[in-house]
Amino acid sequence: MMTEIHQEQRLLGAQLLAEAEGFSEKIVGWRREFHQFPELAFEENVTSSRVAQILEALPAIKVYRSFGVATSVVAVLGEDLPGPALMLRCGMDALALEEETGLPFASCIPGIMHACGHDGHMAALLGAAVILAGRARELSRPVIFLFQPAEEGRAGAKALVSAGLFQRFSVGLVLGVYFRPQIPFGVLSLRPGTMTALSDRIHIEVQGTGGHAASPHTAIDTVTIGAHLLLAIQNVVSREIDPQETVVISFGQVEAGDAYNVIPKETHFWGTLRAFNGEIRDLVQERLESLVPLMARAYRASAHIEYSRNYPSVENDPEKTVELLERARFFFGDEAVDVMERPVLSGEDFSFYGDQASSVFMFLGTGSEFDVNHPKNDVPEAILPLAAAWQAFLALTL
Repeated sequence: MMTEIHQEQRLLGAQLLAEAEGFSEKIVGWRREFHQFPELAFEENVTSSRVAQILEALPAIKVYRSFGVATSVVAVLGEDLPGPALMLRCGMDALALEEETGLPFASCIPGIMHACGHDGHMAALLGAAVILAGRARELSRPVIFLFQPAEEGRAGAKALVSAGLFQRFSVGLVLGVYFRPQIPFGVLSLRPGTMTALSDRIHIEVQGTGGHAASPHTAIDTVTIGAHLLLAIQNVVSREIDPQETVVISFGQVEAGDAYNVIPKETHFWGTLRAFNGEIRDLVQERLESLVPLMARAYRASAHIEYSRNYPSVENDPEKTVELLERARFFFGDEAVDVMERPVLSGEDFSFYGDQASSVFMFLGTGSEFDVNHPKNDVPEAILPLAAAWQAFLALTL
């Protein structure tokens, strides 16, 4: 009997993939459209309107615009079926990054691009919606398609949870698929338990005295002082934390001055902490909040640190992960399913959903040359129908 079920599921997976490939030009077209017109967190107005327009044209799907957040799109298939519902989620926002792909459909918006693959995520989830809308009678419970704003560091998921998303739509299980370049093309990779790191934001403001670059002795140089602060912070990581613990602090944004020959009176640094251990987070936050103002004072300056606890770790439901891995072997084949040995240091606001219901977050490999957040990152479009069919398969078999 189990053998027959396995054969049926393998056959279903092949059928769904054939369906997705049958309208892959449309899926690719959506992706290119989203890619060409990227929008930042909480500003996904054109993107969300287009997503809603596509969904509203599908049979049996009810679309809710602006639930909890002005740019959110929640679409429900099989709303009258008994719950709890399965929710498939993707992000919509882009990054503040100048694109360097050279694609004919590259970003039309200066300084903004879909470097994290959300354009492909949206297109694939729309493809899954098309497939499932045509198979609505095969569903045993409602399926929710969530197009979430503000994944990139602005915690759109938290805003939706606070607005009562899970209570309003009776969500019982949440799934998220994320394209990851470091994994070979078409390989599904996930693990039970901790999947991603906790992710925090750090803002340091150094105040001093401005002056002419030729007379540094008359100024209090906030850039040089800030450089000393950043090195001291790295010393906290390397000399005050057990080397067997995983923790990293990186600063990616600096703002200082308006002229090359003027010492600025203030300098701002923005960075992030990633770790898996909450006690390590506590220790690092305490040390930074003590170290930064004291060290600045030693250089005759003042400094203020704002440490924000941003995203918790994503925790995959162990039981649901095992079940999903079983389905993955039917769909992808054993050789294309990878159980990760360790979690990754990426941060994801998908973590907020795990506090409300069972959830599983997974990576689908693209084997791309450039990593996410790189100005040359490009989603290989052959992955889109595969991702669409996989999500539809999960909705029909889990």
